[in-house]
Amino acid sequence: MKIIISPAKSFKENKDIPTEDILFKDKTQYLVNKLKKYTMNEMGNLHGTNDKLTEKAYYDYQEMDLNNLKNPALFAYDGLVFKQFKREDFDDLDYLNDHLYIISPLYGALKPLTAIADYRLYFDNKDIDLYDFWKDLIYKEVYKDNDTIINLASVEYAKTITDYLKDGDRFITIDFKDVRDGKLKSIVAWMKQMRGKMVKEIISQKIEDPEKIKEIEIDGYKYDPYNSTSDRWVFVRDNQ
Repeated sequence: MKIIISPAKSFKENKDIPTEDILFKDKTQYLVNKLKKYTMNEMGNLHGTNDKLTEKAYYDYQEMDLNNLKNPALFAYDGLVFKQFKREDFDDLDYLNDHLYIISPLYGALKPLTAIADYRLYFDNKDIDLYDFWKDLIYKEVYKDNDTIINLASVEYAKTITDYLKDGDRFITIDFKDVRDGKLKSIVAWMKQMRGKMVKEIISQKIEDPEKIKEIEIDGYKYDPYNSTSDRWVFVRDNQ
């Protein structure tokens, strides 16, 4: 069983954990070389960023050296998903590294200990068709062991896999919803936090049978069989 998650926009230095090389170094280097040729204005137009973010993205690429990366991906991203765990939550880094992927527009598929540098690049940019660029490479990497995939990524990132699913591939999306005014609603901030907490629970407990995930209860969210399907499992919290 493997888990996939989305990356984050924010980044923090964390060089105290051993790292490993990028899985698709040649492909990533191609993108880096391309982006290094962008002018400051072109970099800003790529994602419609303000001057401060544009300048940072521009110089991040100018200074990027894929032969000198030190930050392990899982502990370098700093968004809501990644704030739900820390290094000390995982007593077996080898197990963690073998059971989780982070989907990235720049790096393709990242393992938790893959070394990365800070960057700004999204699939919904205004210049490069990154879905076409990566084609089925990410899918093939994630499914190379014919595992069940537990999807805790957003639609934008899961698309790198779902577009290539074949008969027999087991791909289970986990969703989190809150009961508000008698209706089920997705609260983005809570959903992101629960994705991170679910990663921590599955990995720390070393869960190998997907059915065992249904037994997990986090912050009041419980598996709801009535609103779930075979490939989309909904965890619901009733605040009423």
